[in-house]
Amino acid sequence: MSALRKFPYWYVIAIPALLYTMGAASNQAVLIANHAKFPVMISEVQKEIMCSSKHIAPMRLLQIPDASCVNDGQFIDETHSIMGPNSRLKPLADIFPVGDGTYSIGDGLLFLAEWMFVFAPFVWLALTIKKLASLIP
Repeated sequence: MSALRKFPYWYVIAIPALLYTMGAASNQAVLIANHAKFPVMISEVQKEIMCSSKHIAPMRLLQIPDASCVNDGQFIDETHSIMGPNSRLKPLADIFPVGDGTYSIGDGLLFLAEWMFVFAPFVWLALTIKKLASLIP
């Protein structure tokens, strides 16, 4: 722990790294629990539109291809599947409809961490320079 004390303002870099790790771990846990498929919560109307033979795609959920429904509409693409009663870790799966996509808690943590990583090095540098400037008489 003493090494962290010598590295000033280490938490400015550590917090985004921790959030990124938590988001990636959350998404990976869902993939492992669902046998390499990521469940997506969609309404019956969206499922009907995606799996109908007249798929014109007015709503492009996950930017799916036209031939996206196989096995009675259970698979959206190679990674995503429609959430069903046998899906595991549903609260961590894609359940938040935002814009034209559906996102998970892990996705939110990843987006937040990536946004924070843009500013964290500059904040750390400014705080470190301020601390060093205060040490100079």
